[in-house]
Amino acid sequence: MIHSLERVTQRAMWFMMALLWACGTSTSSPQPASAKAVLSAADKVDGTIDKTVSQCSGCGLGMEGDPAHAVQHEGFELHFCSETCATHFEKDPDAGVKRLESAVTPND
Repeated sequence: MIHSLERVTQRAMWFMMALLWACGTSTSSPQPASAKAVLSAADKVDGTIDKTVSQCSGCGLGMEGDPAHAVQHEGFELHFCSETCATHFEKDPDAGVKRLESAVTPND
């Protein structure tokens, strides 16, 4: 009796894992926004649309950026709070834009 209960529990667990995996691989999942769309949204945060992201995207737009630590990307100038944030962005701009996207995308 105990072994059959364990088997049923194990099968149910495998079924749930397969179901969760299948739900996570939906072909209708939203596509990530383009880098220019993300940068445009970040540009609007300071209230001036001028192709300059003046708040540090490395810090999730939580700190004021400094033009001394500026990086050009996709036609936008991004100001970072420090050389460290600017360097991290330059090493992997795609990851930097993805972090920026989460800062400018409203949570539902």
